[in-house]
Amino acid sequence: MERADSTQLKVALFGAGKMGVKHAQAIARIKGARVVAIADLLPPGGELKAALGDGFKAYRDAKTLLAEASPDVVHIVTPPETHFELARLALEHGASVYIEKPFTMRRSEAAELVRLAGQKGLRLCAGHQILYNDCTREAERLLPLIGRVVHIESYFSFRTVRRNITPAGQMTDILPHPVYLLLNFMELAERGAHEPVLAALEVRHEGEVRALVNYGGLTGMLAVTLTGRPVESYLRIIGTNGMLHVDFVRGTVVKLVGPGDNAIAIILNPYMQSAQALWKTTRSFARLFMKKQKSYPGLLELTEAFYASVRGAAPPPLSYGSITSTVALCESINERLGESEAVAEDKAQRELAATEASMPPVNASRRTVVVTGGTGFLGRKVASVLREQGWPVRVLARSIPPYSKRLPGVQYVAAELAEELHPGVLKDAEAVVHCAAETSGGADAHKRNSITATRNVIKAAADASVGKVIHISSIAVIKNGWRVKRPLSESTPLDSGNPGRGPYVWGKAESEALAIEYGAEMGIPVKVLRAGPLVDFKALKAPGRLGREVGPLFVAVGGRRSKISLCDIETAALVIASYLNDYGAAPKILNLVDPASPTREELLKRILDGRPGLRPLWIPYGLISAASLCARALMRIASPGKKPMDIASAFASERYDTSLAGRVIRKAKEDLKPGMPASVREKEARV
Repeated sequence: MERADSTQLKVALFGAGKMGVKHAQAIARIKGARVVAIADLLPPGGELKAALGDGFKAYRDAKTLLAEASPDVVHIVTPPETHFELARLALEHGASVYIEKPFTMRRSEAAELVRLAGQKGLRLCAGHQILYNDCTREAERLLPLIGRVVHIESYFSFRTVRRNITPAGQMTDILPHPVYLLLNFMELAERGAHEPVLAALEVRHEGEVRALVNYGGLTGMLAVTLTGRPVESYLRIIGTNGMLHVDFVRGTVVKLVGPGDNAIAIILNPYMQSAQALWKTTRSFARLFMKKQKSYPGLLELTEAFYASVRGAAPPPLSYGSITSTVALCESINERLGESEAVAEDKAQRELAATEASMPPVNASRRTVVVTGGTGFLGRKVASVLREQGWPVRVLARSIPPYSKRLPGVQYVAAELAEELHPGVLKDAEAVVHCAAETSGGADAHKRNSITATRNVIKAAADASVGKVIHISSIAVIKNGWRVKRPLSESTPLDSGNPGRGPYVWGKAESEALAIEYGAEMGIPVKVLRAGPLVDFKALKAPGRLGREVGPLFVAVGGRRSKISLCDIETAALVIASYLNDYGAAPKILNLVDPASPTREELLKRILDGRPGLRPLWIPYGLISAASLCARALMRIASPGKKPMDIASAFASERYDTSLAGRVIRKAKEDLKPGMPASVREKEARV
């Protein structure tokens, strides 16, 4: 539902990524505001166009956009280190600015933006949208009920979302959320603004922060972790007359009002808390589902309040003092994290150098193998096995990983595969193993990072006269067994041009077809390995088709004795190495599934052996199929015109003809024995 206002605001977005889409969706719901321009090095994708329509102009740089489009408001949703310069540029061109968190990296930068905005008569806003969601507002209303506040704890546990980002880098991105929430309620409790002071701080480079923050006469606790589980975000506020527990993940506020210091209260309080948590969580999720939330909770409301202040109808939605205090506190913590990480990286660099000095040299008769996606799950194992086999290995990655995440003896080069590759990245290369692909996001992300990236890799390989290209596809790209009525094999048709299979399968299928066709056009005989569901049996994690872990239970789906098709990453890496050794004789297409795949019961037993606190709960596949049919019917009612999800297909097992895969795997394991030094293996081969 659009929000009405009398003044039309021209809005520009700096950044067209995932957060840019979220902002665009929120702005599109506000009547009286319209996105007229977007600045990004990449053209806007389909999700952004769907949110905004065709009424905007795309630019490749912010300065040109500001000069030509003259927006009233700019939303900055670019990487954190760019925020200050872009915001200053926008203010100088007469635009008010909304900056995603972190607002800036340093307090001095935040203060300069506040000064410049005041000088120009413009407005500023930070991306502190959780302050405007329903549970925060409810907690603010309830705060007087619990008396004088004596303790506040702000807790945030998160996971690292990108493999190549360091823990300190991830902390920089998420830290403002628990900090501004803590400071907001400390200010309300103290009934006035004070300068927050770090009374104590402990950090660990793995991504751990523990801090005591003094604010007026109140001390609060801040705890942020990248390794603690489950993922949570909450405030716990203790007063002289009760307690509030504000859960930002579930969108609930559990309250206990009263001193609770008698026997009856001590007995009843746990039941009261549990009842509130159950009812309010159910209600919150139902509301979220029915509202079909298109942006982060609170983002729409904060943006609307900001626009009202830009029009002069209201003060800024966030005080500038609270913004600069949040930046200052985050800056101090980030500095300590950076120092801790620098010490750890220095140690990792020395250990890496020592390991490399003791490694046997590469085979002088071999040229470099370039591995794309070499920092990912499969790519990292491929790079490791190839180097162990004596190949010179070069990994292409979006950014150079820290020393603590590098493989010894492997060269790393920064390259953006979705853009035209510099000729030097494949210099002196004998082969390319193309493992890189998008694994999340919508169709736009897969088109860019799977399909376009594949085209660029094939072109670069042809330009560099690389004679061997191995394209890693997925076994999910072929048509389903129920459609072909027989076990799936290498001759099963590719299910290309079918977005109904989901963005990942669609992107992989299109990438495979492109690799073969474009490779032939460019004169490169591309070999395709369709990897089955990959697992690492040395550090086993349950594949999605087996089931899901739910609290103390592992809910396993399907028949206990039915086989679940898998491929161990070490087996896959050995097969790839075998392909490179005898490229001409290797099959053009291979469905890489291990014939010795375990039954579901055997696989679950291996998982449970390493998790003594986890218990199995088996659900027949027929029951899931029935539930899936009901869910699809409900989704058709709730979202007509949108293809419903098929939950049952996520757990279905296909039947495969593994005769070719069996022969290739046996040959690879016989020729390339895992763990045997390359020099010994080559001596054996000569004998």
